[in-house]
Amino acid sequence: MAPVVAAGVSSAFDKVGYWSPNTASVDWCENNYVVSYYIAEFWNTTSNIACFIAAVLGWYHFPGNELRFKLMFTTFAFVGLGSVLFHGTLRHKMQLLDELPMLYSATMIMFILVEAKHGPQGRWFPLLLTAWIATTTYIFSTTGGQLQFYTFQSTYTILQFAMIYFLRIFHVQQRALRGPNPDISTLIRRAFGTGLFAVTIWLIDLRLCEFVNGVGARSVLKWNPQLHAWWHVFSACALYHATMLVVYYHYDVQAGVRPYVDWWMGYVPVIRLFHCQPRTKGKLEH
Repeated sequence: MAPVVAAGVSSAFDKVGYWSPNTASVDWCENNYVVSYYIAEFWNTTSNIACFIAAVLGWYHFPGNELRFKLMFTTFAFVGLGSVLFHGTLRHKMQLLDELPMLYSATMIMFILVEAKHGPQGRWFPLLLTAWIATTTYIFSTTGGQLQFYTFQSTYTILQFAMIYFLRIFHVQQRALRGPNPDISTLIRRAFGTGLFAVTIWLIDLRLCEFVNGVGARSVLKWNPQLHAWWHVFSACALYHATMLVVYYHYDVQAGVRPYVDWWMGYVPVIRLFHCQPRTKGKLEH
């Protein structure tokens, strides 16, 4: 697609850098090559440290040793790395390294949630998801412009709403069986609040750039607030809290363990496991 930010809006967007010309299907609202000749979007690049922090926290505090969660947190790191390469270069191939890990991560989360809800599905389920990943990888790698951009956005959005759907089901079931859980409610509020704020500023950056870029004639701001960079920070925060819910509900349905939320350093939520006697069928007590 044509860049979201038209080249004529400001000379700042016309600057030539090491990776010029831009070939990505979208050029975000940060003025290109302003801070460094070698980094197309400096703040959009460096803000991905938030994604690496989420990945490290997940790895460091994960209570078990299951491969599915190792892969899930690993994909977070690849999302951050791909985003660094994309925003640093604004090249189409690097854009794929940003978007495809996002789909892989969301697909892994869906695998975990479906099996937490319905139990192990057999080998056909991971094979089906593998075929899905191969198909989406092919589509996004061989298309461009508006088709590529909007196909990716719609696919990823559907996966995110599916995650919210499953987490909502688990939350309602837990409240019905065990009553309110203040820690889980806090996780939900944080995930929803930071996620909603992240999506809002992402849309502003995407659709209203000429009014907030700080340099164009129509900008109502005198400086660029770097909204897409803040999207990286708040979306990483939302994703981290959401995955803590995914981990919690995964173990909540298993016999012999009882997950609970611990607050590392008094603020960062992590999931711990209390090992107990197997649950008696039809009873909630351990």
